[in-house]
Amino acid sequence: MSGSRLDLNVTLAAKEAEAVPLGRDEKAALKRAEGAFRASKGYELDTFWNRLKRRFRKK
Repeated sequence: MSGSRLDLNVTLAAKEAEAVPLGRDEKAALKRAEGAFRASKGYELDTFWNRLKRRFRKK
């Protein structure tokens, strides 16, 4: 690995180590945003019931 790439990886690892973990509200907002994005692309929602239906249909 080149020196500059190694320095970049060390810098990124240090920044990730000092990052503040996400709170409950932020995690919920990210989950809603991901669901909205998937719905906008035409994917079905990833819920327990949808996974269960998909499993029983694939026989």
